[in-house]
Amino acid sequence: MLIENAHFTVFDVETTGLFPYAGDRICEIGALRIEANGATERRFQTLVDPGMPISAGAFAVNGITAAMLKGKPAIGEVLPDFMEFIKGSVLVAYNAGFDLGFLEAALGERNYLLLEYPVIDVLALARRVFPGLGRYSLMLVAGALGIDASGGHRAMADTIMTWGVFRKALDVLAGRGVKDIEDITALYAGRPSQAEEARSPTIELLEDAIRSNKKVAITYLSLWNDSLTERVITPKRIQKGYGKSYVVAHCHLRNDERLFRLDCILKAGLHG
Repeated sequence: MLIENAHFTVFDVETTGLFPYAGDRICEIGALRIEANGATERRFQTLVDPGMPISAGAFAVNGITAAMLKGKPAIGEVLPDFMEFIKGSVLVAYNAGFDLGFLEAALGERNYLLLEYPVIDVLALARRVFPGLGRYSLMLVAGALGIDASGGHRAMADTIMTWGVFRKALDVLAGRGVKDIEDITALYAGRPSQAEEARSPTIELLEDAIRSNKKVAITYLSLWNDSLTERVITPKRIQKGYGKSYVVAHCHLRNDERLFRLDCILKAGLHG
């Protein structure tokens, strides 16, 4: 598909926490629909009553309160309109696996509907097109590119920033002769597939630790705030989410059960 002929939906979700497969839910959706050649632009924006409390960590980031969500529609009321809004478009998001994971969980048995959409992850694209920035949180990348980064961590503000970063990347790619959507996704296709992850030394070590109930020391990159932490975990099981593999583990740093994306575990070794 030629870029000039593509319709784009740039979107972002705010959530009650980090892990859709552990029960966290969407509490806000923001989206921009940009028709081919930027001819028209439409917006989709709504708060969503998640039917559960917002975690302290999520509130610290997005500032969304229970009072703001009172009386707002449930996700089941919102999804039909959102799915109609994105129809026939290329989905664009920053750290797309996170947002799509929440949409997949919200759609439940109808999550197969997402499979028909091409997806562009602007985070992965930015790492390739704008090397050397060091850290790649959305606000830092937007700021480095001269894009207004005010109002970050709310769905529409992050959507607008993502669109700004994506447009800058498209300008660079046009100069390199990139014309097709498939060429964009090929730029970061070098990331390991789930099949490759399944054969990696990290997952073999985790599976051994699960069998023997051993602790594992990891260096983990948080995509929530683009920070590195050293943790000790006791792995319990491996599971797959939308396009990603996770390890469910007891985190001794937080003294809680957490999900860790395998591609964000930068180092791993048996502890003790």
